[in-house]
Amino acid sequence: MTKENEVVEYYDSIAKEYDDSRFNNSYGQFIDFQERRTLDRLIPVDKSTQRLEMACGTGRLTNYATHGLDASAEMMSLARQRHPYVDFRQASATETGFADAMFDVVYSFHLLMHLDEETIQQIFDEAWRILKPGGRFIFDIPSKKRRNLLHHKQATWHGATALDRTDVERMANERFNLRSAHGVMMLPVHKLPRALRKPLQSADYLLANSWLKNYSSYIIFELQKR
Repeated sequence: MTKENEVVEYYDSIAKEYDDSRFNNSYGQFIDFQERRTLDRLIPVDKSTQRLEMACGTGRLTNYATHGLDASAEMMSLARQRHPYVDFRQASATETGFADAMFDVVYSFHLLMHLDEETIQQIFDEAWRILKPGGRFIFDIPSKKRRNLLHHKQATWHGATALDRTDVERMANERFNLRSAHGVMMLPVHKLPRALRKPLQSADYLLANSWLKNYSSYIIFELQKR
């Protein structure tokens, strides 16, 4: 079984419980708040633009998209119920099947962290192919600087890959410009009392997007096709 097939099989198996287990709690809501606050800035919903969410999962963030793509049939079936007017396609993010230069924005959250750098490079290549000139590729990835600082290493493939700005620029390979970077979750939220998590959302967002952003838990990168 390939790594990609292993990931798809895993998400097929947890699809029905995914939202409740990951985001129906104060920790997941903390992450969701910060991701949406950044996406609200980066992806204005405009009827004149074509916007693809790669690895749309159950559709948590698909309200920013006109099109959704996921390799997991079980996850995507839930996204279809949530967003009946979005055009969904079951396919790999490395081979989407969409036409060249079709999209103004391609975005992907909680995907690249599970893949090796070779596969991530293939996704960069595919995003570049299906984006219009000047189109933007937006994605999140765990911060390598933070993990190195904390001497943290994942034991399995789940969330195992972390990158920093230098890695992203190398993988962009002169076909993308790095337009912006945004931090997500500076505080160790899992160690905070649950009662404090919601009141600290805005303060943490500001801290994660200060000069310390490279040491937040995740970085949202915005690349622009040259």
